[in-house]
Amino acid sequence: MMAENMFERDEQTKLEKARSDVVTVVFTADNHLGYTEQQSRKREERRQWLHRAFQQATDFAVMQGVDLFIQAGDLFDTTMPDERDRSFVAERLANLKQAGVHTLALGGVHDTPLDDVTPAPQMSYARLGALQYFSPVPSDNLLEPRFFSIRGEQVGVCALGVLPDQNGDPLAQIRISDEIERATIPLLLLHAPIEGLASSSPLLASRTQISRAALTKLSAFRYILAGFHHGHCRFQLGQTEVIVAGATQHVDFSVPDATPGFLFMGLAADGIRWCNHIPVDTLKVKQLSIPVNELWPADPAKQDPLPTEAILSRLRPLCHSDTMIQLRLEGELTRSRYHDLDLNQIRRYGEEHCFALAIDDSALSLLPDQEAIVLESSERLSLRSEVSAIVDEWMNTASDEQEKQILQWTKEEVLSALEEMRR
Repeated sequence: MMAENMFERDEQTKLEKARSDVVTVVFTADNHLGYTEQQSRKREERRQWLHRAFQQATDFAVMQGVDLFIQAGDLFDTTMPDERDRSFVAERLANLKQAGVHTLALGGVHDTPLDDVTPAPQMSYARLGALQYFSPVPSDNLLEPRFFSIRGEQVGVCALGVLPDQNGDPLAQIRISDEIERATIPLLLLHAPIEGLASSSPLLASRTQISRAALTKLSAFRYILAGFHHGHCRFQLGQTEVIVAGATQHVDFSVPDATPGFLFMGLAADGIRWCNHIPVDTLKVKQLSIPVNELWPADPAKQDPLPTEAILSRLRPLCHSDTMIQLRLEGELTRSRYHDLDLNQIRRYGEEHCFALAIDDSALSLLPDQEAIVLESSERLSLRSEVSAIVDEWMNTASDEQEKQILQWTKEEVLSALEEMRR
């Protein structure tokens, strides 16, 4: 298991860590504790996977005796986590505090309330002194640093995030306090879509995004530690290092090739001494793409398997209890052939034999049946066109103007989502 080897230290890292000018950090993001978009019988198992991954990060920080434990958004998947998730985090934070580790947390898209009344779930820990909490939206659009003195190094930390209903460039109106110049190691914690990186929230990323050009202008910061994106990566923009932690567990299929984990870093005023990605125990992700024209024989006289059985025969070797599978159907089908596919049977098989099965039909187009083809109808009924037709029919029969406006807004949102899936 990955966890059995996660505490091994190489000699070079120990030598670097002993230097007084190196600040050691465990950096994590997008832990999504409390994620529940799963059939009810798998929710508890999902909870255990999410807890285990986050605990591996906190245990590593304690064992290594790091200076900072940084969580860059979406610690929770909801603004109101249940008591088991809250208690679990409280125990982990208590362990970090007892070990003398400073914990910093930034509010994310999923765990930041949109109203001014409901407190973020991390605030209860902040009031008890278990962590330093940063709101994703700074007051007066001013990034003001908080300072941590670590063996003579002044670490200055600012933070910025986005909200689910936000539009435009999050950096457009932001000002940076001159106080950041006091820091020998200036950090920006970020939880926002970044141009060019795969997003698990394509609709949000299409409305609000930070360009790389905008990040390049943030020369006041030596390092930018970013959450939001579920795949780990690292790149240089001018004099600034941008490091994306990636998620600690697969919760969707947005970055199937990513290895969930956290980062162990050594930061100094003149550069990164090390940046090691530490994998965690995780659910596996597999994708199966099937061109639907392969499911029906070219020669009707051939005794090939029925279409549903043909899909199941390809699916069976991939199914394991710790595996999430995305089945993608591609190509063109007539309506009658589409109804020949027993997708419910396929879903039931997936629920019984793997951790989760998602069927993606966004690349599937419905063609007219044979009778329409004989009439030389060349219209292709895609999912997009069918949605438009259905909503237009509802709008024509709606008597209330407000209802028509709601239907129009819904149509635009659904079509936008379909377009993002197609891209």
